[in-house]
Amino acid sequence: MRGQGLSGTAARALAARLLGPASSLLLALLLARSLGAEGTGVFYAALTAMTALATLAKFGLETALQRIVGAANERQDNATVLGIYQQALWISGLLSILAGTSISLLADSLSQLLLQTSQHASVVRVLGLAIIPFSLLGVHAAMLKALGRPVWGGFFEAAAWPLFTLALVVSAWVSTPLTPVGIGYGHLAGMMIALFVSHAVLRRQLPSSAHITPLPHRHLLSSCVPLTIVELTNFALLWTPFLLIPALADASEAGLYNISHRLSAQLGLLILVFASIAAPRFAAYHQADDRDALSSLAGASTRNMLMFGMPVALVLLIWPEWLLNLFGTEFTAAADALRILVAAQAFNLATGPVGYLLAMTGMENVLRNIVLATLALTLPLSLWLIPAHGAIGAALAVALPMVFLNLACNALAARRLEIPFFLLFAR
Repeated sequence: MRGQGLSGTAARALAARLLGPASSLLLALLLARSLGAEGTGVFYAALTAMTALATLAKFGLETALQRIVGAANERQDNATVLGIYQQALWISGLLSILAGTSISLLADSLSQLLLQTSQHASVVRVLGLAIIPFSLLGVHAAMLKALGRPVWGGFFEAAAWPLFTLALVVSAWVSTPLTPVGIGYGHLAGMMIALFVSHAVLRRQLPSSAHITPLPHRHLLSSCVPLTIVELTNFALLWTPFLLIPALADASEAGLYNISHRLSAQLGLLILVFASIAAPRFAAYHQADDRDALSSLAGASTRNMLMFGMPVALVLLIWPEWLLNLFGTEFTAAADALRILVAAQAFNLATGPVGYLLAMTGMENVLRNIVLATLALTLPLSLWLIPAHGAIGAALAVALPMVFLNLACNALAARRLEIPFFLLFAR
């Protein structure tokens, strides 16, 4: 795939993944209308902490599997594909059980730390248990993408659990008033259902082999450790400001920022869609030392991302108040924060899937250093801007480092891979 059929495959993958953001936005709308800005902020602060620990439990396997399993599948090495899959399940399973158990034991203290009160410890505890199915679901999604099934992979990565969660929460809402802990149970059940379905789909895609050959642990860890740091740091870049808002401002500002972030994040979804298609091919072209194919695919991905994303970006930039008013009149105060985040995401699209390009071409250690430097910029910006400007300050603390991160990655890719600085012009 050097660009041919990329738009069609991306359109199908995007359609599958859009069920997730659509379900998440409907769920956020339901929460905002039922719980208000403060209650919404409380719930999503706990959900953010759960996602951070799940990212740690996945141990960089989502990206590593796309590179290593994708290459093994390309050369039809079925024994290695199955061996790495078994290793990934054991690693992610053990880490997620450890994380979920720790959350349950420390729920009161974590609630006090994150939410400034221990009365929401039950929400933290329930979402802690959700770490286990969420982590294993990520492994299944990565395996499907590595096996050349980006539509299924994208669906289980981003769409399945929000869709099932929304269905469960709406069913309960008909007869019972919504509460943060009730929605937490809905998330847990939705993830369990999604995990069961993804397992059934993946079993049909896995190759058969009389032998199972796991990778040497040192080889697997050499990829997973830096990628874990990259993924945790990327998560921190987006969500550290949100976690700091309740302490530096208040829960209402956290609710405002959460809604603006979730709306703008729909643009970032395009990077995940195209990366799920292109990432295994990036790795294959790099192994074959085919620079022309690598450059062509990177350029085609970037141009298609802009083509799909700019109409959405323009709507969010021109009519943010109207969209935010759907969540309640108090959320229109987040319009400027939304504009800032959308502008940063548009720049993100214009620079292309450069982070995935670096990870798939063996530069995960340098990528780790870049994202750590970016986090070092985000923290002082958050501490400086959030107390004075609330949600707007948090948006700036995310947007400015995002621009820096993409420029640094583009410069590295241009130097090491000998491709254009802006992937938009790569042919």
